[in-house]
Amino acid sequence: MSTSAYSVRKATPVDLDGIKALADAHKHELGFVLRPALARSIARGMLLVAENRSGLVGFVEYYHRRDGQTTLYHIAVVVDHRREGAGRALIDALCDEARCMGQRKIRLKCPEGLSAQSFYAQVGFRLVEWERGRRRALAIWERWFD
Repeated sequence: MSTSAYSVRKATPVDLDGIKALADAHKHELGFVLRPALARSIARGMLLVAENRSGLVGFVEYYHRRDGQTTLYHIAVVVDHRREGAGRALIDALCDEARCMGQRKIRLKCPEGLSAQSFYAQVGFRLVEWERGRRRALAIWERWFD
């Protein structure tokens, strides 16, 4: 599960503090991410981390639903490592896992006005619709597998 200078692996309980710190540093994009929710995702095997020689640089939290859809809940990359392949490595690893599990697509919601919108387009997601959010509109993105 490695791409470029980043390796991607399943998160373990040892990673929880670093993941929570990264989530807290991205509150504007992610909202408030609860530590117990992250711990549950780690225990379920549904949280991947990207790392390099300096340590943890990103994570993606998701859920494989029974209906063939994987829902991407959160993805974050340390600002200094954006546009260097860490985010793409996380998405590629998630896609590989979802395909292996027989999932048909990955779906996510992203608040309007975030730079992540262009990232999702670059890594193969398609904007399918907009929905009203509590504070701002949400773009709904999907990536289907063949």
